[in-house]
Amino acid sequence: ATIAVNAALGNDYRLTLTSSTATMGNPSNPIDGQTIKMQFTQDATGTRTIAAWGTSYDFGVAGTPVLSTATSTIDIVGFVYNGAKTAWLCVGTVLGF
Repeated sequence: ATIAVNAALGNDYRLTLTSSTATMGNPSNPIDGQTIKMQFTQDATGTRTIAAWGTSYDFGVAGTPVLSTATSTIDIVGFVYNGAKTAWLCVGTVLGF
């Protein structure tokens, strides 16, 4: 499944991971300079991942983050939209809450 994200609806998105087959869709309706944060929570099983990220996410040289896998753990990934690059640039990942 592809998870739809509409950037016009806010800046804080929360998702409980219940499988490892989801793709994070490219956020629609971005505004240059907009920031969003995504909170990923592991379910009671844990070990879930994001299978793929849309093409508009840019993680730079650090690469795609590896999410925590312990049950009920929360990870936060933040982005800022760069209109010139038409990309959501990752500005940080905080793992293991």
